[in-house]
Amino acid sequence: MQSELFHTEEYNTDKLTIDELFKRSRKYRGSKEFVRFFDFIAGFHHYSRFNTMLVYLQNRAVTFFGGTHFWKKKFKRTVKEEARPYVILQPFGPVMLVYDIFQTEGKESPQEFLENGLGIKPLEVLGKIKPKTLDGAIQIAQNFGIKISIKPLSFFNAGYITTIFKKGPPEIALKEGMTYEQNLRVLIHELGHLFLGHTGHPLLRQTTKEGKIKVIKLINRKLNTITQELEAETISFLICKKLGLETKAAEYLARYIRSEKDLEEFSYELVIKTADKIEETFLKK
Repeated sequence: MQSELFHTEEYNTDKLTIDELFKRSRKYRGSKEFVRFFDFIAGFHHYSRFNTMLVYLQNRAVTFFGGTHFWKKKFKRTVKEEARPYVILQPFGPVMLVYDIFQTEGKESPQEFLENGLGIKPLEVLGKIKPKTLDGAIQIAQNFGIKISIKPLSFFNAGYITTIFKKGPPEIALKEGMTYEQNLRVLIHELGHLFLGHTGHPLLRQTTKEGKIKVIKLINRKLNTITQELEAETISFLICKKLGLETKAAEYLARYIRSEKDLEEFSYELVIKTADKIEETFLKK
């Protein structure tokens, strides 16, 4: 039985598009760019896993880190005078200080250093939108009682949404310094999590044009993290594609899809319905 927001013909078309996206993402796992990505990560093996954990406990936004001697000898980079140090255990000694790449200076900016080392731009979005497209979507989200904030985040973290475990209404954080297109892609992704029932929030309180409060009930679904990311990124992919934006969706999904079993809980119908609803509600022309 079909609802007014769901039509078989559109579903079949979108299902083929989603299948193609998954197919591309699985192929990407073996591509040169993906291999270079992990080769670069693997290159930072000069500290133990325990020390890496210690740094991330001190600041989860840390990207890549090293001591003063490490940065100078290996990459000819110097640590800024006002740099924030992180404490790790030193072999045959008490402790030593390390610094994130963004606390260093060199011939390349930290962003250029990471992008050149990775061989890809993980948050890149090709295409253009009008600024009012993002601004309007943010305003509508705020009318739903969703808090929108702009924060400095790590190189790989483009944004996030809070879950029910954080008291209060849901908050979507967008990354400081990103383009309108990049932030719109993240906003759609996080709205996908919310309306797909991934965050645990039971309801939203929408403020109408008349100033009245309308309660919007949300579904609640218990899924594994892999399925949640697959569903949310697919919604972002479908909507961005319609807006003429090319994202790194295939590469993003490649981090999660390991086998066909990862798609068992994926709901094609709910994803397409939710994509339609988000597009109609937050991207009004």
